[in-house]
Amino acid sequence: MDKRNLYILIVASLLALPAPVIAQSGNSDRCEVGIANLKTQKTVMLGTFTTTLGEEELTTKAFRLPHSNLFIVASVFYTDESLASEKGADSILLELLLSSTVKRNILRSRGSAEAEIPLNGFDVGRVSMLIRARGHPELVIMECRKAVRR
Repeated sequence: MDKRNLYILIVASLLALPAPVIAQSGNSDRCEVGIANLKTQKTVMLGTFTTTLGEEELTTKAFRLPHSNLFIVASVFYTDESLASEKGADSILLELLLSSTVKRNILRSRGSAEAEIPLNGFDVGRVSMLIRARGHPELVIMECRKAVRR
């Protein structure tokens, strides 16, 4: 087989493959993570991130907890078989972890919180976690809002 025919065969094979990443890449949600010191009532925005919306798609982002060696690990997971809702089984799982590393590991985390929301009709969701990591109680909040749906 000559190079031209091989090239055509490779391109044709690639075009025939399913492309879930391309199909999912245009859909996303936007999440904000912040922390409130319950003693001083001061709040600090740790950061924002954009999720990748798709079946069994996990987006994870770690934020350093200021003035500590700990991290807030925020995750958003989309699934189609977890929540038995009248709106359907598709759902969004929001998760927060207090961790000594940037890796998502719920079994080794120092604290965790999660919330699950139906995907159908989703516009906003929130999960909060009460921690005591820097000598006083603090409330970590992640709020996610519907962003792009194509």
